Amino acid sequence: MGDHGSELLKVLFPHLSAVAVDHVVRSGRAVRITARCTTPIARCPACGVGSARVHSRYVRRLADVAIGGQEAGIGLEVRRFFCDDDACVKKTFAEQVDQLTVRYGRRTVLLQRSLEQIALALGGQAGERLAGRLSVPVSGSTLLRLIRRLELPEVPDLEVLGVDEFAFRRGRAFGTILIDMVSRRPVDVLPDHTADTFAAWLEGREHVRTICRDRGGSFAEGAQRALPGVPQVADRWHILHNLATAVEKAVRRHRTCLRPPVPEPDPPQTAVEDEPVESRYEQNTRARWQQIHPLYEKGMKIDTISQVTGFDRTTVRRYARAASPEELIQASPRRRTSLDPHKPYLVARHTEGCDNAQILRDEIAACGYTGSRKTVRRFLNTLGSPGNVPVSPPPALAVADVVRWIIGRPENQSETARQLLKDLCARCEYIATTNQLARSFATILRRRDGHRLPDWLGQVEHCEIKDLHAFANGLRKDLAAVTAGLTVAWSSGAVEGHVNRIKMLKRQHYGRAGFDLLRRRILLAS
Repeated sequence: MGDHGSELLKVLFPHLSAVAVDHVVRSGRAVRITARCTTPIARCPACGVGSARVHSRYVRRLADVAIGGQEAGIGLEVRRFFCDDDACVKKTFAEQVDQLTVRYGRRTVLLQRSLEQIALALGGQAGERLAGRLSVPVSGSTLLRLIRRLELPEVPDLEVLGVDEFAFRRGRAFGTILIDMVSRRPVDVLPDHTADTFAAWLEGREHVRTICRDRGGSFAEGAQRALPGVPQVADRWHILHNLATAVEKAVRRHRTCLRPPVPEPDPPQTAVEDEPVESRYEQNTRARWQQIHPLYEKGMKIDTISQVTGFDRTTVRRYARAASPEELIQASPRRRTSLDPHKPYLVARHTEGCDNAQILRDEIAACGYTGSRKTVRRFLNTLGSPGNVPVSPPPALAVADVVRWIIGRPENQSETARQLLKDLCARCEYIATTNQLARSFATILRRRDGHRLPDWLGQVEHCEIKDLHAFANGLRKDLAAVTAGLTVAWSSGAVEGHVNRIKMLKRQHYGRAGFDLLRRRILLAS
């Protein structure tokens, strides 16, 4: 290879600047570089004394990053020197090239760091596939070993700590992620989510001044045990989510009010509609409630009822805590279809005399309908003959939509949504009160007016909405942290982001990664 080619190679690969390149040849699908060390003096790794006395020479085989999409290897001639310090434990030592070689390494430093980043980002199998495409073939097991050899960063002296749990196995095994809220980076991972483990981690960390957490009781207990008096901040998203759950339960209790009023139907239709027809689902629900609820009222535990009745514990808990079968039946509304938003238009066109399903399907397709012509035809068959004014009750409002209108920002809602909510509140005083109280609390949360929380709790005490009573009682049990969450700027948004990232890391390992490997990827992967 000429001098110009050697200089160009050094420009493209700065880590070769400390050696002299003799040859570059292509062998099959690989590029082989022959080089030698040129520094006159090398320093002993044990004592640091420089030496110029050469003992011997030998060739090291190093794998390097790909060149032009081809595998690259370096045959580097290195020297062994005598150590000139008589007190040194080493008599001879091999020279190392800075930023190129390490002791006993078979890869260059650049390739080693590249593979470490691939392993941290993708894990074993996916990293193996990417490395193969980059012409640096390596096995997935080797990539995992590279992760385990990396040193974990030390825990810094952080002032604001974020903590939350994540699931190793959903609903069964949980761990804990700890975040520095200032840098928004993870600092440690704990193998469980108990108060004892969290308190043991906090011991001796007096530099922590604030703890951001969710509504979980174990973290509150552990923080109070290890660092009593340190302010705790409840996460605003969890508080708003708890409010949404309470509002949803309150709205479901009055689901009959969600259907807009309809004109008086003809007498034959009234007679048909007034006939109470109970479905098998409703009969089974009532029978289960009558079987489970009396046992729960007698003081029998959930596990015992589950063993006696043969139902799952989750099912037993749901039926035991329901005050009446109607609560369970109302929790299963009629399934909404993609045709529901277009039914008023179809009724109007049918009244005008158009009963061609294909024409009507094409008209509503322009408004976003993606269903079939048969679905439109089945609906038209229920309307009678064209030209008559059919009695088609408007679809009931979805509970999720009503909850979103109540909890969401009014300025971000459409005029139609505002009017529908206004009409609903006019029909149902119960939902109107829920709307007024829930919106008031959402305003307190968004504006961080924590000083208004006691007044809001007092308003809830005088209302008859027991779901909001339960929500308010939960706030009182954690009043200091909730008040801080509604006042200070800190929140657990960064923690929730890392929890989502952990879910991605777990899926990359197909649930087969041990805690040590998962912990390293959480802490080391950027």
